[in-house]
Amino acid sequence: MRYSAAIMQQLNWDNLRYVLMVSEKGSIAAAALELGVNRTTVLRRINIFQHDLNCRIFERGDSGYILTPEAEKMIGAAREVENTLFDMQRQIAGHELLLEGELRVTTTDTLMVSLLGPHLASFYRKHPHIVVDIVMTNNILDLSRREADIAIRPTQSLEAPLVGRRVSDIHFGIYASPDYFDSCQASSPTEHQWIGFDTSLQSTQPAKWLEANVPKSRVCLRGDSFIALKIAAENGIGVALLPHYLGNASAQLRRLPISVHELTTGLWLLTHPDLFRSSKVHAFMDHFEEGIHRDLAISGN
Repeated sequence: MRYSAAIMQQLNWDNLRYVLMVSEKGSIAAAALELGVNRTTVLRRINIFQHDLNCRIFERGDSGYILTPEAEKMIGAAREVENTLFDMQRQIAGHELLLEGELRVTTTDTLMVSLLGPHLASFYRKHPHIVVDIVMTNNILDLSRREADIAIRPTQSLEAPLVGRRVSDIHFGIYASPDYFDSCQASSPTEHQWIGFDTSLQSTQPAKWLEANVPKSRVCLRGDSFIALKIAAENGIGVALLPHYLGNASAQLRRLPISVHELTTGLWLLTHPDLFRSSKVHAFMDHFEEGIHRDLAISGN
């Protein structure tokens, strides 16, 4: 079955994103977590989408939310149209020669708070006609769908189809406050009180290391951000696994003499191949590669 241009025009592409995420994850809760919103927002977006098209989108099955057969055909057609639009947008943006306009950059809260602020300021002074939109999230945004133009994030390897530059290595250490050091007699990781990671960080290398090396009974608090772990450690709650650039910069933390060298990962500047020739993208990547590499070298990372 083919769908008319009128039906395609009725689609709200932003609401479609919520529908597709629920279809992929199979539940409202999982989709909300991935999108960084609450369950109510996801349900509201789906209801609006259904109302606009006068069509039921999902059926509830034993395994979760499943697209109805009619909705699956319609959304498949819509996805093809959307992908074509994204391809065109990327290719046009990739040929931009002027150093002006918007540039959407995604990064983690930890990197934003610890490293990027001074370089954003110096980049603005150098290129005042480029407006940088920062998307600060620990979720991995889809650069193919123009959710961002550039990603600054840690990763083990370059992820297809993205291209980019490995700016530096990120090393990790185990940190605690001086008060904790003075009061704790622990001699091995399993004897410490740990500040752990909640479900949003479970896929990270540090979270996997903690799960493999520390009993759950030794975890006294969990956080969804390395910033939260750092603050908890500074207040003497327990020990935390932190990147050196975050832990070393804190006057309220000391690093334990326990090696976790195997957790070393890369810090990457990433973009889509279609955008790599853009003058704005090149200017941003050149500026931040030099600045971040210098900062991490100075910080003892």
